Amino acid sequence: MSADAPAYLRYSADVETIDPHEPVIFDELSRTMQHITRTMASRYRHAYRPVHAKSHGVVVGTLEVLADLPEHLRQGLFAEHRSFPAILRFSTNPGDLLADNVSSPRAVAIKILNVEGEKVANHAGKTTQDFVAINGEAFTAPDPAGFLEQIKLFDKTLETPEGLKHAASVAARATNAVLKAVHLSSATLEGIGAPATHILGETFSILTPVRFGDYVAKVSFAPGSENLRKLTGTSVDLESDYNALQELIKKFFRHEDAVWDVRVQLALAEDPTLSDKKKKFPIEKADTAWDAEQSPWQTVARIHVPAQNSYSDARQLFVDEQLSFSPWHALLAHQPLGGIMRARLKAYEEAAKFRAQRNARATVEPASIDEVPS
Repeated sequence: MSADAPAYLRYSADVETIDPHEPVIFDELSRTMQHITRTMASRYRHAYRPVHAKSHGVVVGTLEVLADLPEHLRQGLFAEHRSFPAILRFSTNPGDLLADNVSSPRAVAIKILNVEGEKVANHAGKTTQDFVAINGEAFTAPDPAGFLEQIKLFDKTLETPEGLKHAASVAARATNAVLKAVHLSSATLEGIGAPATHILGETFSILTPVRFGDYVAKVSFAPGSENLRKLTGTSVDLESDYNALQELIKKFFRHEDAVWDVRVQLALAEDPTLSDKKKKFPIEKADTAWDAEQSPWQTVARIHVPAQNSYSDARQLFVDEQLSFSPWHALLAHQPLGGIMRARLKAYEEAAKFRAQRNARATVEPASIDEVPS
């Protein structure tokens, strides 16, 4: 790295500040997620994910690491120019199955296959790397306690009639449009009143930091091909179909390929005596977007997805029932960091275990893309 290059934050165990009371919050978070799953299992006679229950599309493609990356980007999965098979699952946030006109944050969970190298302890011996990303710039809660309150809110609203959720979503969408017109915004309103735009035009980010080999970074997936960029911000009719987002994705991939740019934003080194509240690149304050002017996003790979059937019955069943996605399915070089990520470990593992038991389905980590039905 040249002398005038940015001073990127070097990874060490000291970048995290672990609250000794966290395990109590993690236990309650896991119990609350379990309650959501059990409530939905009772309602539908089938167990679904406690968050991101409704998928809208499942596609397979290839992640290709760019050649000739500079040293600070040649880290972990991206250490050398090569290609990996990839599975992408598009979803929305709630733990209940709602009509798509009840707009909420969109997400993509990506599973990279054939990944060799040392994994975090809970993923030892596996050959996959997951990225769980949402269409936002920062997490909507700062810490595990705030995350728990959000999940409790999801739990409390499970019994709210769908019509009321739709009405609240439409009202919030309109209110947020007014706020944006005067250059204000509300993360809370974005959560229930996301704009009615095309899901494939979104930029998805993991929102919370991960280790990036010798450094610390966030990762995002942005439209890279022109046909995806044209969809960014494009209004769509979510009232047209209960599964409107599924139909949009199926229509696109029936004839078109797509490319996403895989980008990283490296944290800059800051005065270690500063609290996370005062840092521009905090690790433990997840509701703070990192300063993209000081540390711009840098492209390290591209995901190419060819035209295909994005939601065949067999594929949907395999990915929704037998795969689990977690930020803790990771290389040690991409260990999740920060309280929100630590909170997800137990909650996600126990949720996946319950779903598998309740639905009598074996959870798998695929060793080959051929295991994914066409």
